Amino acid sequence: HSSNSSNDNSNNNSSSNSNSSNMFASSGPGPASAPKSGRLSFGRRGSISQANPPGTYLPIRELSTYSGNRWQIRARVITKGDIRKFNSTRGEGQLCKVDLKDETGEISATFFGKAVDTFYAMLQPGQVYSFARGYVKAANPRFDKGQFVITFEESSIIEPVVEETGIPGVTYDFKTLVELEHLPVNTLVDVKAVVFGANDAVSFTAKSGREMTKKEIGLWDPSGDGGHTVDMTLWGERAGTTDVRVGSVVFLKDCRVSEWQGAKTLSSPASIEVDPNDPQASDLKSKFEAAQRVKPVMRQVGGGGGNSSGEGFKGRRQSFAELKQEDISLSVQQPGMPLDPNVRTIFRHNAIGTITGLPTERTPMYPACPALVDKFQPQTQAGAQPEQRLCQKKCNEEDGVWRCAAGHTCQQPRYRYIGRAQVMDMSDSCEVNFFDEVGKKLYGCDAEQLQAAWDQEGPEEINRRLLWRKVALKLRSSKEIWQDTERVRVNVDEVSEVDLKKEGRLLLAEVNAALGG
Repeated sequence: HSSNSSNDNSNNNSSSNSNSSNMFASSGPGPASAPKSGRLSFGRRGSISQANPPGTYLPIRELSTYSGNRWQIRARVITKGDIRKFNSTRGEGQLCKVDLKDETGEISATFFGKAVDTFYAMLQPGQVYSFARGYVKAANPRFDKGQFVITFEESSIIEPVVEETGIPGVTYDFKTLVELEHLPVNTLVDVKAVVFGANDAVSFTAKSGREMTKKEIGLWDPSGDGGHTVDMTLWGERAGTTDVRVGSVVFLKDCRVSEWQGAKTLSSPASIEVDPNDPQASDLKSKFEAAQRVKPVMRQVGGGGGNSSGEGFKGRRQSFAELKQEDISLSVQQPGMPLDPNVRTIFRHNAIGTITGLPTERTPMYPACPALVDKFQPQTQAGAQPEQRLCQKKCNEEDGVWRCAAGHTCQQPRYRYIGRAQVMDMSDSCEVNFFDEVGKKLYGCDAEQLQAAWDQEGPEEINRRLLWRKVALKLRSSKEIWQDTERVRVNVDEVSEVDLKKEGRLLLAEVNAALGG
């Protein structure tokens, strides 16, 4: 496909044929006779209809809800989505969507049920077809572009057009990744970016019981202060077949803006061009390679579902002073209230700090209830054998028996980490909270083992091993109300040792960049 930049306006004001509005008109009552210049076309149900002579196609821009189904258009398939399965009161169904384009505009079309079986394999992106016997209806702004959409049925007539036409190919109206922060959820955007990382496709069972496949890809572009990163998720068949590598340039058509844990993400593009033969792609790749030499992308793909704003603004490492300043703009998520996409309730940060303080007045673990309880069971899986998990509520000892708030009793609880630490860098200090998995990495043992050593060695000796260690942290900030006062709570999602060689190279690159070297 030919790729045009966002500055190229593809809405050519081509004049339509004056006879297009009467292309299905009959000369009078009774069966219409076929004109000599016409051609017969067989509908999918076996009926014969009179197709229009060449040049009598209705322009897409003239389609409306008043068009009925006695029209015919000639259009190029710009994008073709995957087949999607769904359940309704009438049973299981399927649908797929395509975007169509002619010289006058674009329109989306949906195929349902048997129409998917009939036409899906035949329709190929980039090819031109004639379309007839579809129904035009008003678009749903939440899912569709434009004012109208077309629905095609099994009885619709779709035929390849082999003659050369002037219908343009895919055109883009690119948005930068930093602009996504200000766009509402469900907005459809075109994006050009470089892949900085890609996870393998994974399959899982959703709460609804459906088997699903997804693939997460990290995207970078040079927008913002030193570049911006966003995660994109592919679903279904496309997740298993899309092959991209680090450094690949992708042009994405109609990506849907989503939000996960307060961070903007992308999902389900209508089409993907990998390493397109376009000057914009070459320029973007050169900028990515130059940026990687000076300030490489530090974060992993995914890691909680956030974009660059979800893991340190613009995907970079932040000082504690910077992340505290950013956390001022957090809002409190009110219980029972829907999430407002225009406010941020969570920020994610990357930071490096030195552990300077650990409390000694209490142990960094608690006795957890080991009883098994049922996991949440979706209604769609009613009757299925429920999965189970550990209760993990805090236990208190009563007359030699441990009891949790849920009423479970046990002879011996299982200890889990829950603690806090003071960390510091050159700009400021920050109190962070950590839980079981992070605690295991910090202390190098299970909470059960630390509990046994706590009384023997003492808290000062145990804490001494952690103090003044330099660690890399992935942090999650949220605002809460505590005793009628708002406060910011910072939790550690991941902790790891600092790669000193890599850190040294990064700092040297930053110094050289500042000096203009």
